[in-house]
Amino acid sequence: MLAGVVTRRTLTLALLVLAAVLVGAAVGLLSVTDRPSWAGLLGGLVGLLLGGGGVALALRSSKALTDGADAQRVAGLPLVAHVPPPAAGEDDRRRADEAFRMLRAALVPAPGAPAGTHLSVVVTSAAPGEGKTTVAAGLSRALSRAGRPVVAVEADLRRPALAAALGVPSPPARGLTAAIVGGVPVAELLVEVSPGLRLLPAGELPPNAPELLGSADAARVLAELDALGVDVVLDTAPLLPVADTRELLVHAPTHRVVLVARPGVADRGELRSAVDLLPGSERTILAVSGRSPAPRSYDRYLREGERA
Repeated sequence: MLAGVVTRRTLTLALLVLAAVLVGAAVGLLSVTDRPSWAGLLGGLVGLLLGGGGVALALRSSKALTDGADAQRVAGLPLVAHVPPPAAGEDDRRRADEAFRMLRAALVPAPGAPAGTHLSVVVTSAAPGEGKTTVAAGLSRALSRAGRPVVAVEADLRRPALAAALGVPSPPARGLTAAIVGGVPVAELLVEVSPGLRLLPAGELPPNAPELLGSADAARVLAELDALGVDVVLDTAPLLPVADTRELLVHAPTHRVVLVARPGVADRGELRSAVDLLPGSERTILAVSGRSPAPRSYDRYLREGERA
């Protein structure tokens, strides 16, 4: 079904682009009919170049994700939240808070789960710049506000940004890498962010992040985090540029995964490739970030003073 949709879309774009090329060439020729023949040919060439530029732009835009519904169709995963950019105003803040509550509700163990069951979740994306760190920070805060103790882990050992997103601009020099390489107990490395929310910073960045995260020592640290009896949220590297998160997931067979997609940043092919790299799609949910259009009912229902 999806292949049929893509094929029809591609065919439509091809026909439109062909029409643009022909129109561009005709305009170029007609615009110089009172000039010598070489000028007419030059005008036609300019028209063809303009039409060719339209071809390139149309083909590029046809690959880009358009919105959350498009991302959901491509990924084949449940879409549980539309996360706006970091709050610039009261409306954005309200939308973001509600999006993270939706994400929390989709992840927290069901009421019938054994007492003390906690959540372990990996947050990642296909490409850089899709908002995974914003989502990891917001989810961590939402869990702690619900009375669930949380450890947020800065597990992106290439470009760690979770500490800053949680309001810890100058985290300690020791962190996750000290726990993996040096065997420092995790409890000694945690930073208090707010009541119920602690951070395990990345620490010193290693030259061999994939090997480190795929090691037996990394598995030991994950087990140590699990033994704390708290919810654990890991902000990890994007899936496609580097192998770090794929190595980490080998030691996290029971972890839930939040795949973050931002329309206009990752294209359809990248999102499909990222889904294929995740073990067990039944454990994965999708969150869309950025200014992607959300269902129109969201804002209407959230608007203050509006009756449901």
